[in-house]
Amino acid sequence: MQFKSTVTAALLAASGVLAQSNDTSIPSSCTISSGATATAQADLDKYSGCKTLVGNLTIGGTSLTSGALAGVEELQGSLVINNATNLGSFHADSLKKIENSLSLQMLYILTSASFGSLEEVDTIDFLTLPAISTFTTNLKHANIIRISDTALETVNAFTSLQEVAVFNINNNRGLTNLKSDLETVSQALEFSSNGNDANVTFDSLKWANNITLRDVDSASFASLSAVNASLGLINNTISSLDLSNLTSVGGSFAVISNDQLTEVDCSNLTTVGGGFVVANNTNLKQIDGFHKLSTVGGALVVTGNFTELDLSSLKSVKGGAQVDTSSGNFSCDALKSLQSKGAIAGDSFVCKNGATSTSIKLSSSSTSGSHTSTASSSGNNNAVSTSSGTSSSSSTTKSKSAKGAAAAEFAPAGSILGAFAAVAAALL
Repeated sequence: MQFKSTVTAALLAASGVLAQSNDTSIPSSCTISSGATATAQADLDKYSGCKTLVGNLTIGGTSLTSGALAGVEELQGSLVINNATNLGSFHADSLKKIENSLSLQMLYILTSASFGSLEEVDTIDFLTLPAISTFTTNLKHANIIRISDTALETVNAFTSLQEVAVFNINNNRGLTNLKSDLETVSQALEFSSNGNDANVTFDSLKWANNITLRDVDSASFASLSAVNASLGLINNTISSLDLSNLTSVGGSFAVISNDQLTEVDCSNLTTVGGGFVVANNTNLKQIDGFHKLSTVGGALVVTGNFTELDLSSLKSVKGGAQVDTSSGNFSCDALKSLQSKGAIAGDSFVCKNGATSTSIKLSSSSTSGSHTSTASSSGNNNAVSTSSGTSSSSSTTKSKSAKGAAAAEFAPAGSILGAFAAVAAALL
């Protein structure tokens, strides 16, 4: 019994020593006063002896021409550099973790920013950095990344980052290359209005909630298998799109106004939970990359100058359908068969090719309460329209929206897409 008491006392004493050795309190000199702003290098130098810095570090003013935060490895707060009008460079290469935000905004002559050891941060916000050419990190963990209106030409700061909630790169006019090893994006991935010849590579990306690409010259998604909400590719100059591993899109799928697009491979896509829109892709003559698509949970809208539309596995469209091509060689027979079987459940169905009449005369059926019409020209019977309610007329004249209109109106989480909002609303 005495032996057990001795051992217990020894263990308690040891644990007390251990607790005392781990009690590394942060000195008051390493705590930033609330509301304080560093305006000179001397203000930053006073933190050089702090491995951990507590509080929000704000840097601004006109005096600082180059800045460095030396020695600090962890910031328990945010680092904000805002409107430091003469700041040309900033370095914090010992900093490994920022608990909250890294925010660089309205720094008009900043040419370089280096955070070479930074592995963890909650949010990165870069806004209006018109001179910056380089940005380096070793980032492994982040929640939100937003980079807008910078002079960056290539972004290599996120090659070790595997998951984020938001990844938004927009309006960086010189940015031509972005390669990322991201595997998941839980909220939204958007790349838009960057360099005219922008190339994006997300070959490790397995799933994302929303994806929107605009103004991209090439895009690679070698591993993408699922999009939980919506996928939109709008106003790009992509010539071919390989999404052959994609099996499902939970919301809307939209490929709109990609003038150079000649091929889309979605050969394993089986389900689209919202609207399916492939429209105004001028050079997409054969739409044959969707032969496994079986279910569309919203409206089906396909317009353009195509001669082939292979939807041979399609069994259910829960909204209406509009299929309209300027080519006279397209047959509506397969879609008419689906509609007659009730597989296209919406109240409106239109299928037209370039050889059909531009007018449709509707006749009413008193027993069904619906209106059904068939339009033909020169014996061609490829245009069919059915709708509930009052009579209406239709035209094959295609609306030519200005480039960018679809992009401006596309909402990734919505079921009505771009310039076709009115059409899809009617079809649903």
